[in-house]
Amino acid sequence: MDARGVIRSTVLGVFGLAVAVPTAAQDLELGVSTGINITSGDYGGDVDIAETYVPVSVTATYGQVSFGVRVPYLSVTTDSETGSTTEDGLGDVSASLTVLDVLYSAEHRLAVDVSGVVKFGTADAETQLGTGENDFTIYLDGYKFFDKVTLLGSVGYRWRGESADTVLDDVVIGSVGAAFFTDGGAMFGGIFDYGQSAISGEDDVREARAFVAMPLNQSWDLEVYAFTGFTDSSPDWGGGMTVACDLSRFALRERR
Repeated sequence: MDARGVIRSTVLGVFGLAVAVPTAAQDLELGVSTGINITSGDYGGDVDIAETYVPVSVTATYGQVSFGVRVPYLSVTTDSETGSTTEDGLGDVSASLTVLDVLYSAEHRLAVDVSGVVKFGTADAETQLGTGENDFTIYLDGYKFFDKVTLLGSVGYRWRGESADTVLDDVVIGSVGAAFFTDGGAMFGGIFDYGQSAISGEDDVREARAFVAMPLNQSWDLEVYAFTGFTDSSPDWGGGMTVACDLSRFALRERR
């Protein structure tokens, strides 16, 4: 169970992307995860929008480098006075590359990771499941370790792809939070997320999330979370769960 995986999934919007962080002495680490994320809100309008997001994620970590791919299913239901409609299908596939411990101090118990994420515009733009354009995000994750607590912080920048019909601004994103560890191996905490609005004149995104994560056995982890938004650009509420499996025992090389 690692606090880095929790904040990484929050910043990426990758509900279900859990990464086992190895030491330099370990060989290839493999992981797979899935889950469900549900959000609901009117976003300041007269239409209620409910989204169900189900990703399947695969990660491979070797030394200080971690690579991940996420393939999601997305369903969006809109309810208005004229009726209800549902669109579903493939969401935006994404790929991420993280370099761990770019800055590290054992004396001060500090670490900084650098990540880049490409979101491919695979979701159907005609049904408004996505923009149909590619986005790129780069960000820094910082960690301050204590015996039973890890403080988390992240800051990044997202370059948004634009189509002829949609004008989207590039945005700054960030998160702060803390994770607390129990003697039994469980972890709980909270994270506050901020994101600039990609649409000029709209509210920025502000959300708070509480989570609990626990090992089910030596190979499986479970995370349950809930969140709420504070602006018209955020959902009114949301929640979900993630299950992740460490596949390292199936790796091509044995652990040392």
